Amino acid sequence: MTNKLRQDAAELRSQLETERADREEIEAELTELKQKSVVARELPEAADLFNQLKAKRKKSGASLADIELILEMIEES
Repeated sequence: MTNKLRQDAAELRSQLETERADREEIEAELTELKQKSVVARELPEAADLFNQLKAKRKKSGASLADIELILEMIEES
């Protein structure tokens, strides 16, 4: 009976270590994804976007102030 309890305890310790390792790996992946998300949300300068818009649509009615407002709205969301 004592040997069975020791064997069970050893097995539980092994499972616990595996779970801890899995959790650390998942936390590392989550941290990496969060960092990528922050990088993905870095937006270009409003003036650069405005110039790109004017290059593609010369008669666009958008102003630099409009582009700045849009970028602010994106950052707040």
